[in-house]
Amino acid sequence: MTTPRFTALVLAAQRPGIVNALAAHFGVSHKCTLPVNGTAMLDRVVGYLADVPQVDRIAVSIEDPAIALALPGVKKLHDAGRIVFTKSRQTLSQSVVGAIDELGGPAILPLFVTTADNCLHSAEIVSYFLQDIIDTGAEAAWGMTDDALIQKTYPGTGKITGRHELRDAIWSNCNIYAVVTEKALGAIELFRAGGQFGNKKKRRALLPMVGLWSFLLYRYGLTTLAGLEKRAGKAFGIKAHCVRLPFADAPIDADDLVSYEFIEERLKEREGDRSVAA
Repeated sequence: MTTPRFTALVLAAQRPGIVNALAAHFGVSHKCTLPVNGTAMLDRVVGYLADVPQVDRIAVSIEDPAIALALPGVKKLHDAGRIVFTKSRQTLSQSVVGAIDELGGPAILPLFVTTADNCLHSAEIVSYFLQDIIDTGAEAAWGMTDDALIQKTYPGTGKITGRHELRDAIWSNCNIYAVVTEKALGAIELFRAGGQFGNKKKRRALLPMVGLWSFLLYRYGLTTLAGLEKRAGKAFGIKAHCVRLPFADAPIDADDLVSYEFIEERLKEREGDRSVAA
């Protein structure tokens, strides 16, 4: 039996009409070009994706490929034939659908979706996520980590992770997704209104997709994560699966200055200080 190879899509564009606060703070045009411990966020993401055995090609969704090609890591992988570019659209969901169309339609599935600010992730995290999907036969999946593990590893970091208080535990969204079958393409609607449904302002985006009762069970923590899986699967008519990631780093992306500085400190501890003195 052949092991599925995923197309990895990295969402790296600046949202139309919105100046990212972190990019503005450091005086760069795109957050994905911002160095973290000396290496641009996007270079870090494509670098570890290139080492994931379940990943075939890497696609970067961005307004202009020249922005990404100015980064040495992206340029090297592009020249080696590992990276292609797709045109970003107005919203995240439109960018994902547009990328699928540009890359060849449903034939390019399975698709793994991540973002350029997931710069604390690693090949190990992504490989674990994808292998779990393969092993369980999921048609669509997302990743979460038990908040107890995060707080044990990094006490007091609750404010920089998207926390879901469910009946069985508090879970943090890891901002990575996968669509495996054509039937599951409707699950891309989870990206509408921002994708990160751990954000309280964006939770109502789930309402038209999963129905009022399922939404209320989720919103007020009256269901378990397994129950959430079943209801998501029923809403889309697919086998939906949440990958429980045993990595405290998985739910932490560079959303704002606080999370950016946290990530940079962790990377300096692991790699030594590689930042360039001003």
